[in-house]
Amino acid sequence: MDANETLHSSTLNRRKFLGVAGGVAAVGALAAAGCARDEYATTPYDSNAGVGATRGAAGGPDDGHGARPMTADDRPQPEGFPAKIFDAALPPLDPNPVKDIVIEALDAKIEVAGGIMLNAWTFDGTVPGRVVRVREGDTINFTLRNKATIGHSIDFHAAQTPWNTNYRTIVAGEELSYTWKANYPGVFMYHCGTGPVLEHIANGMYGMILVEPAAGRAPAREYAFVQSEFYLKKAGDGTWDGDADRMAAVTPDFVVFNGAALQYQGAPLQANVGELIRLHVMNAGPTLFSAFHVIGAIFERTYADGNPANIMRGMQTVTVPPGGGYTVELVIPEAGQYPFVTHSFAYTGLGAVGLLDVK
Repeated sequence: MDANETLHSSTLNRRKFLGVAGGVAAVGALAAAGCARDEYATTPYDSNAGVGATRGAAGGPDDGHGARPMTADDRPQPEGFPAKIFDAALPPLDPNPVKDIVIEALDAKIEVAGGIMLNAWTFDGTVPGRVVRVREGDTINFTLRNKATIGHSIDFHAAQTPWNTNYRTIVAGEELSYTWKANYPGVFMYHCGTGPVLEHIANGMYGMILVEPAAGRAPAREYAFVQSEFYLKKAGDGTWDGDADRMAAVTPDFVVFNGAALQYQGAPLQANVGELIRLHVMNAGPTLFSAFHVIGAIFERTYADGNPANIMRGMQTVTVPPGGGYTVELVIPEAGQYPFVTHSFAYTGLGAVGLLDVK
């Protein structure tokens, strides 16, 4: 598919937004049909554009990093938007200071782009796993149940607990329980820590745990975003498996928010003029940094790792490393559509773009 060809040519404007190395253009994908500002309307993405186009053309030599040359036949070709939308709204906070949390490791087929199904390794059957929301000072009685076909584990970045005891791998059919305390507020990652960790994360085993500050926060419209990458190879039944070679070479097919490319372009998230909007961003990686940005807006306050003590003001873009988090707050004074992206535009063009529809 040509880099300037839209998946939705009848409804999406065609416009070059940004050229990248190798002459690839229009990787921004910054608005769905009806976007009020045409300069941000361009193609959704092309799986042969952006970073992929610089890592070995079809039939060409290896790129020197171990990646296979890409051809039109062995790369996923999405159509339309994903059928199921991951709910970006936060779950309610249970006021009980002692929380019993059970997470199951499951194998599941997940739509990572329009019509592209990944044979994923998951927590609770979704990618990312559900947002776990607790409060600073809470005690968490946790159980991992492995209902998958291979060994898995879970690592909570919000916990202070011995890795060799509580983050150990359990085989299929086993479960593991332990207790820990949420001592620090913030936006944290949880993920499978079984080796090779690169493959377990890239195949879908990650999620966000949000530890609310004990003092609480001002009321706001809140959403949670997990950025991540998918590296695919064809399976035998029309689905796709994770590709360890592409993971190691960092040649993603998709870079996404909440497990699927462009889902919030097809189904924009809602907000109101003048209200406080709070976005919690976690980068699962496994490798790429996120440069989180909302086009047309400025972050009034930002909090590194989501901790209220780590405040900065008037930020345009925040850098979220793999395994890191951020909370940003903004107020939008004028109605319209405001794209949220990773400002690393070679990767934005692979699906890491959505819309805030402000009315």
